[in-house]
Amino acid sequence: MCRKTLLKDISTTFEKMGFVPSNTKAPFTYQSNIKYPSIFADKSDHAHYILYTPKRTLQIVAKYQESTGTTMEKLGYTAIDAARTTYDNYLVICGGNELLKHSRAIKFLNGQKNIAPRLHALRVEDIESFLSDDIKLKAA
Repeated sequence: MCRKTLLKDISTTFEKMGFVPSNTKAPFTYQSNIKYPSIFADKSDHAHYILYTPKRTLQIVAKYQESTGTTMEKLGYTAIDAARTTYDNYLVICGGNELLKHSRAIKFLNGQKNIAPRLHALRVEDIESFLSDDIKLKAA
């Protein structure tokens, strides 16, 4: 797996759940590669996805690291970024052996709710259960 595959898996999961790519911002749609102001002046960051449900709007980023490197350290930036989100939730989908080893990236990020209460980190396999209440609204 690589980050590109992780992003494809995320999109596929959304579409299996009934979401469609669209710029309408309507419920059950999502947008990809959305630019927003960085915490650094004169710089922009990109959300991999913005997901619109009937209940909330989520900013979603994918983090992938297969081998040792600086990604774990960069998760601190992610927590600071999540604290600034204007969306209802800031979801980090983690992938790759290094981030998923002992669930350390997920545990670290979910432990930062004191500075970023909207932050939720999980694996791609957990997206559907995380959004289950939102999906029930569509079936009703």
